[in-house]
Amino acid sequence: MTKEQKKQIAQEVANLSKLLSQNKVAKRVGVSSATISQILNNNWKLIKPEMWRKIKVKLKLDINWQTAPTRMYQDLTNILTAAQTRHLTVAFSHQAGTGKTHVFTQYQKANKNVIYVEGTRTMSKKTYIKKLLTNAGQDTNGTTEELMQQFIDHVAELENPLIIIDQFDKLKENTFDLFMDFYNELYGHCGFAISGVVALEKRILRGVQRNKIGYEEIWSRMNRKFIQLHPVSLEDVRAIFVSNGIQDEEAITESFNMCNGDLRRVRQDIERYHLMNA
Repeated sequence: MTKEQKKQIAQEVANLSKLLSQNKVAKRVGVSSATISQILNNNWKLIKPEMWRKIKVKLKLDINWQTAPTRMYQDLTNILTAAQTRHLTVAFSHQAGTGKTHVFTQYQKANKNVIYVEGTRTMSKKTYIKKLLTNAGQDTNGTTEELMQQFIDHVAELENPLIIIDQFDKLKENTFDLFMDFYNELYGHCGFAISGVVALEKRILRGVQRNKIGYEEIWSRMNRKFIQLHPVSLEDVRAIFVSNGIQDEEAITESFNMCNGDLRRVRQDIERYHLMNA
């Protein structure tokens, strides 16, 4: 890892330490408070390369990639801001690869009291709650019930908290239902952003139609609405190319025509362009 890359990681650690605290940042990334202190004080000699890499991954840092002001980025940021400041619940069921997760993680880094978690198909209820606590910079010792109460108590103490649950469609039924408990306990105090791919809306509506336990309650707490987001446009692709140092209009147009709205493909096109024109 280069010195410049370490500088970027150190800057991110410094920014987060101002939003949270050094101790909470240490718990979020799974290192000691002493390591965070060494990074902030430029005492890097004793910090091993694998530690730098671990912090980079845990903080979801995308070194050497520039975020572009796409329509999705601007709209979603505005919606998240409204949800946080007005304690709203917002839900998204949108095509994969359009940049939602990137916006969520960037929003968390830039704002206080934002707790982000990404669901997986194998995640148990206890693992899910521990992940929430870790991302909030809290300890994770105790039974499932104790951890649940600890998390709710922590969020209750925060000013204008926002909980972002990404990949919500991947959660198992018993973990899926936890959203209702969070909502009921923190109603009027906390904002929620629920997000998934197109399958999320299908799962919710199918569950409601079949009277599956919990689905009507979840749908009600989502305000019976999924917010529609704009598809990827040529202007979005152009903004991403330009932000990452490419102004070749032919390459931009070709990438847009081939990506089918998937920004992961756009990124591959940018990386390939830099490689071929190095």
